[in-house]
Amino acid sequence: MSDNVKGYEIKRAIVFENDRGFALGENPQAVQPFATWQFTEDASGRRDYYWGHYTTDKAAATRDYENRVSEYQHDYRISEKSAYRYYSTQRPVDIGTFPKTENGPLYLVNFDKRESVEQSRFLAWGYLVYDAPLTEKQMADYELRAAPGNPDRKAPLREQGESKSIAARLAEGAKQVERENAARPAPEKSTEKDR
Repeated sequence: MSDNVKGYEIKRAIVFENDRGFALGENPQAVQPFATWQFTEDASGRRDYYWGHYTTDKAAATRDYENRVSEYQHDYRISEKSAYRYYSTQRPVDIGTFPKTENGPLYLVNFDKRESVEQSRFLAWGYLVYDAPLTEKQMADYELRAAPGNPDRKAPLREQGESKSIAARLAEGAKQVERENAARPAPEKSTEKDR
């Protein structure tokens, strides 16, 4: 990403469907070299950054970025703008390590080392963002892993009357067993004399 904010190079960013987003930046020369911001993106793609959080600890900045993103998604029930993120789990993103398509990549981000991503679900060296989904073959050829939140990966919401989640069905099954066991007559106890 070529975006800079007050001398900080943007390392990670996310934009939501309402044109709001969050960014994580780094400036090794700054007193507090790591920062996160919220931003608003206009129709031309220009971003207005505000509400910066600054720190000397990279891990703390990464946690702050992920927390701000997840809280915003939770509070506003909004998803990432139609973008498709693919993680490079085997190597840093470099020439020849990703497919070039008419839909991108729009941009790519390399981490300094392999980092935990997607709420610690797996490790990655960086990621690429495309306007349209990659094929399964493209992902396999370049050993890329699709982000679980990609528009083509999101689980559809269940309509009323559709099957319930596994956890809900297990809970119902446990209650049913309790009811059946309570309705059964207790077995008669045998005594020493009966044997």
